[in-house]
Amino acid sequence: MDKPTFTKFKDITPADIKKWKQTKGKLKQIEIPLNEDDIDGKGEKATFIICAPTRNILSAIATYGQDKNIDKVNEILINNCVLGGDMKFLDEDSGDTSIFLSVLDEVGKLMEKKRVISNYI
Repeated sequence: MDKPTFTKFKDITPADIKKWKQTKGKLKQIEIPLNEDDIDGKGEKATFIICAPTRNILSAIATYGQDKNIDKVNEILINNCVLGGDMKFLDEDSGDTSIFLSVLDEVGKLMEKKRVISNYI
C-alpha cells in the first residue's frame, strides 16, 4: 500500500490565501510547538490555516451531534475548517492526537458567539 502524500504549510502560496479569504472570510494561522518544552515557541512547529465553519457546516455538525457521533463531527470540522498546513499531524492513522485536539480547540474558538449588549425597552 502506498504511503499517503500530505500537504505541508510551506507549500501554501499567497494565491491560496487570497482565494481562501474570498471564499472563507477571515483566516487564522495557528502554530503548535512539537516539543512541549518549547516555551518560547522557537522550535519546530505544526502550522495550519483555519477558518470558522459556515452555517451549512454548523447544520451538519448539529445533525451528527444529535446522534452523538463525535468522530463524524470532528471529521467535518477538520475537513472543512482546516484549509491547509502540516496535514500529516492530523492523519487518523499516523497523526498526533494532541495536535489534532489543539486544532479542533482553535476551530472551536472561531465558533464562539459575539458579546451582546441588550436593554429592555
